[in-house]
Amino acid sequence: MRKLLVAIFCLLMFFGTFSGISQAGDKCLTWGLIPAEDPQAMIQSYIPMVKWMEKESGLCIKLTAATDYTGIIEAMRAKRVDIAFFGPFSFVLAQERAGAEAFAVGMDKNGKTTYRSYLVATPEAAHKLGITKPLEGLEGMKELKEKLGNRKEFTFTFTDTASTSGYAIPRYFMMKAGLDPEKVFRKVGFIGEHDASELVVKNKIIDIGADNDVTYPKMIESGKTSPETNIIIWKSMELPGSPTAVRKDLPADVKDKLRKALLNVPKNIVTGYGKITGYRLISDGDFAVIKEVKKAIDSLK
Repeated sequence: MRKLLVAIFCLLMFFGTFSGISQAGDKCLTWGLIPAEDPQAMIQSYIPMVKWMEKESGLCIKLTAATDYTGIIEAMRAKRVDIAFFGPFSFVLAQERAGAEAFAVGMDKNGKTTYRSYLVATPEAAHKLGITKPLEGLEGMKELKEKLGNRKEFTFTFTDTASTSGYAIPRYFMMKAGLDPEKVFRKVGFIGEHDASELVVKNKIIDIGADNDVTYPKMIESGKTSPETNIIIWKSMELPGSPTAVRKDLPADVKDKLRKALLNVPKNIVTGYGKITGYRLISDGDFAVIKEVKKAIDSLK
């Protein structure tokens, strides 16, 4: 019920913000956040950084979040979002549909900007499958296929159809391994957010869920899950990190101000997906592998 109320609130805020801009002629830029986690929590976490960026750049910036990934993509297409935090797959979709242009990606204290997709299972499911350590990559997915067989014993959830780690990457590797989720799982669904995927596995509502190596440790550190309740049974190769992108048709001076401000955000207030310490420049070309994944996913339709 709480998640439903939050979703309704964010949806109202999402459209309310946009209608306010169009009616009042507000010159503020709108920064959209995909709901990788609880949308309202994401907005709150970004506020200090955005306030600093406003002061640094002289620009007015408003934050908003949609209840699904497609909401932000479509809002950018309609020019109701000017800058957005995307996942790699949703960025490629936004590039095609909305003219999104990647310009920065978060990095950790070691300068790492990549992450991995995970499949996480209940201890009972992991035990029945005989998996004691994570299977990896394509060969690992092939092995998982053999272990699952065609008995349709387990339930499975992706997160969102526009999510990289929560859908595109595991579905891509399933396809390459010849694993049809509809044929090997008793039930297949979409849960929406990454933290929700972890929680339905923890509470044994779903046997196996898709997630990544950013949300997984965050949920453990918060005490909401543990390595004993949520077992990693598969992981992907390293993937390009989640980019911040702008509308390509924004004025060059505005994009330059945003870029400079984001690259200089102080470490004590920097915000992004995961434990980042800052941002570095990135270009559309860094997502070539994700574009190949999208071609494969498109072939399933």
